[in-house]
Amino acid sequence: MKKISLLTVDAAGTLLKPWPSVGTLYGKAARKKGIQVDDTDLDTQFGKAFNEVQKIAHKHQGEEKEFWRKVVNLTFQPSYSGDLMDELFEELWEFFARGEPWKLAEQAEQTLTTLKDQNYRLAVLSNNDSRLRSVLRELQVDHLFEHLFISSELGFEKPQREIFQAVEDTLEVTPQEIMHLGDSYSRDYLGAQESGWNPVLYGSDTQAKVRIQKFPELLNLLS
Repeated sequence: MKKISLLTVDAAGTLLKPWPSVGTLYGKAARKKGIQVDDTDLDTQFGKAFNEVQKIAHKHQGEEKEFWRKVVNLTFQPSYSGDLMDELFEELWEFFARGEPWKLAEQAEQTLTTLKDQNYRLAVLSNNDSRLRSVLRELQVDHLFEHLFISSELGFEKPQREIFQAVEDTLEVTPQEIMHLGDSYSRDYLGAQESGWNPVLYGSDTQAKVRIQKFPELLNLLS
């Protein structure tokens, strides 16, 4: 077996997450406009809306803003769909392009810095849009990564083979040399596994053979 030389990390849900929650952030923005909503309901509805729009995500490749417009509209639809939606969406779109609403996973920065110091190559592999670049820059962790592979920019998303192939081709590494960390069993773990990579599932999901719940556990896996 070839030694791991490259670690790719998923972004939203793994490296970082909205803080304190999507529902809380959406709710706060809505109330500033006089729209009364329940944050918990928004959190629940967001999950449903995101999954529904993601099923047709291929229709929005290259149209990342329209993808999110559909998600936001569906999230608010049960409680509000009035004239202020376009204005609210534009504010949320800009807000989530900043570092402020995002929080890095506990000890993620320290762990990745240690791995970089140990000469591991690091990259982000995310089903996200180009706003991720400014988010990572504002969180001051962009320098840790050799490359950001972002699905909306590439035209493919996990678990499609093409996005994993893009990493191999761009960074000139073989599948056996790559470890991928992500929180989705289907998109991250199985996608990486089917490409011949070394997958690690992040979080409490017990489906995967190899999983961690905290970033420092990577140090043991790669020691």
